[in-house]
Amino acid sequence: MKKQGRKTRRIVVLCIVAVFVLVMGIWIGTLVSRNVSLQKELNEKQAQLTADKEENAALEALVDEENETALMEEYARKSGYVYPDERVYINGS
Repeated sequence: MKKQGRKTRRIVVLCIVAVFVLVMGIWIGTLVSRNVSLQKELNEKQAQLTADKEENAALEALVDEENETALMEEYARKSGYVYPDERVYINGS
């Protein structure tokens, strides 16, 4: 009788351990899969950030260039210069 009880208990413990190992394996596999997908998403976001930074730098250079042109035009107008064939209207109010 004692041998039968020990065998049954041993089988139950082995089944519990097997289920635990299986559950842990599935859980770890899910974590690894999630980590891989998050790493891929991070790489995509970093590439997009780099592209956006490059575009931003190009746009800032363009804005600086346009601001410089506008500034030069403003100084020229204050000095009395006008474009050829341009009519200047002065508001008297």
